[in-house]
Amino acid sequence: MDFDLVIKNARIVTPVGVDSGEIGIKDGRIAAVAGRGSQLAAPSVVDAEQKYVIPGVVDPHVHVGAFNPLKDDFRTESQAAAAGGVTTIGIHLHVEEKDTAEKDTIKAIEHCKSHFDTNSVVDGFFHVQITDEPSFQEIPLYPKIGITSYKLTWGEIGAGGDARLYQAMEELTKLGDKVRGIIHAENREIVTLLARRLGGQGRRDFPAWNESRPWFCEAEFMEKSILFAEVTRCPIYIEHVTIGRGIEILARAKRRGVNVKAETCPQYLMLTSESKGVLPAFPPFGHVNPPLRDKESNDMLWEGIAAGLIDCMGSDHAPYTKKQKGDDIWKAPPGLGNTVEMTLPLLLSEGVNKGRISIEKLVELCCYSPARIFGLYPRKGGIVVGADADLVIVDENEKRKVSANMLHSLCDWSVYDGWELKGWPVATFLRGQLLAKNGKIVAHPGTGKWLAR
Repeated sequence: MDFDLVIKNARIVTPVGVDSGEIGIKDGRIAAVAGRGSQLAAPSVVDAEQKYVIPGVVDPHVHVGAFNPLKDDFRTESQAAAAGGVTTIGIHLHVEEKDTAEKDTIKAIEHCKSHFDTNSVVDGFFHVQITDEPSFQEIPLYPKIGITSYKLTWGEIGAGGDARLYQAMEELTKLGDKVRGIIHAENREIVTLLARRLGGQGRRDFPAWNESRPWFCEAEFMEKSILFAEVTRCPIYIEHVTIGRGIEILARAKRRGVNVKAETCPQYLMLTSESKGVLPAFPPFGHVNPPLRDKESNDMLWEGIAAGLIDCMGSDHAPYTKKQKGDDIWKAPPGLGNTVEMTLPLLLSEGVNKGRISIEKLVELCCYSPARIFGLYPRKGGIVVGADADLVIVDENEKRKVSANMLHSLCDWSVYDGWELKGWPVATFLRGQLLAKNGKIVAHPGTGKWLAR
């Protein structure tokens, strides 16, 4: 067979092992995975120089478009993703008037797809939000346009919240096991009470935000959501698990056979409410939901990963400038900024290179599992014949010191500023096309495509 591109001298990583070999790419797909010395031939050959080659990272948890037009965020934040070895992003879609004048939701989503296809350098898919009665009524429509994941925020605050959550799960169950409800696990009523109390006391410091959203608010909502999912038989995905208690809750649920998948984020493995550096110096940077916890929770989440109770890694990327974050922790928009670009380097440095996880477990968490959970496998998430040739060459020994200036998001700050990390992606390919090399973007907007599921 004639190939368009061959990657040779690779250490090819799957969730079950690492093998030396070569990858042949034809028409944007993986056409051959051969052993070392197979001598696949192509007009273009990339020598991986015995570095790891992993599937393109699938980040299922990205926010864009809150402050800036979607088309602008699609452009800048997809470049950040590509530089970080991420080739597919799952976007919590916020359709607003600045993005489309359409009042019909389905037509508005079509506009957002067009913005994505024109501006992104990586592939992507959408999660829709069920926020009110009209969006609840539209639940059966979304699979028909290729969207099968729903963030269930309807009734999180106020009377009838539990009933509405239960009702939404009932509706999702009717659509079969290929759809999935996404849960942000926080009891918002208690959070609102505590935030008003602390804000009224004049607290504006970084720890105040964490104190306003205590661990039991997350534990209560996790338990409730899992119970509702169990009785309705609704598949759910609990995003950004932060608490050590969450590992116990997930263990019990999975033993009972509940169809629940769970995600955590690097920040909840590596940062705490007592972190030093930019967070206490600039408290609004620490406004993130759920908040950062403590070292004990960090350690228990690492243990949960090793035990297979955490299925996925997401970034919870939320791009804002310093000006947009402002100077009041209570009024700042939520999110830790440019995290999509940092997920892979952080897990390589603080996970693989420090012996907390294997490179195979990293691929399982960041590539294989999110692709399977969100209906993209085997097209995404694996190095198998027929899959899209989304590949990342990783140098586990390369060291770089993090600064906002070296990153690609519109964010002009980073919570990891000054950290020296060992292990970086050095080349990112999407369907066989080079997107980024040694931290430089080489692809043009429009390289990426929206994915129907």
